[in-house]
Amino acid sequence: MLIGVATNASFIKNFDNYWIDIIRVNITTSKTDIIAFITNFGGVAAIVMMTIALLLIFLFLKRYTIAIWFGGVVLVGGALLPWIIKQIIARPRPSDMLISQGGWSFPSGHATGSTAFYGMIAALLIITVSKLWQRILIGLVALAIILTIMYTRVYLGVHYPSDVTAGFLLGSTAVLCGSALFLLYSQSCHRYLLARNWKDVYLKK
Repeated sequence: MLIGVATNASFIKNFDNYWIDIIRVNITTSKTDIIAFITNFGGVAAIVMMTIALLLIFLFLKRYTIAIWFGGVVLVGGALLPWIIKQIIARPRPSDMLISQGGWSFPSGHATGSTAFYGMIAALLIITVSKLWQRILIGLVALAIILTIMYTRVYLGVHYPSDVTAGFLLGSTAVLCGSALFLLYSQSCHRYLLARNWKDVYLKK
């Protein structure tokens, strides 16, 4: 998708036009106000503040390994990487925005940040529960929140569908790679902290 946007490929135009025709319908002032409020829950400022709040809780509970995992994935994968890509691609936003929004369009920071943040919360909860139906439910709830944020960005006209799709893919990659690294190296990190008198409380005893 990044290459398609960078080269102004026809499949990107067709993809965007298809979903815009589906999403941007029945636009009213009241509907726009509600959606503009909902979209804030995926904003960079909101994601960063919620992440910091959770990190403080993890630190207070002495769950340092979890804090490193969670904070690293969300702040790097959900905030830094999309910002870097935005500067490289420099795609202008759509011209018919319903709210004021600055910066570049691709990829969507809201979609990337939401996927990284809510996806990490889901990953954290999934590995703490034992029943399959609980894991499925957690995953579906997280996905519903992320898709809702993606929908709001396209409806408000501040992003193209390819922007939010790329953001979702980037955020998902960050969560999956971060989770893989956690499964591989969290025990080593835990032992390293203990050896240096950091009373790290691991996720599972």
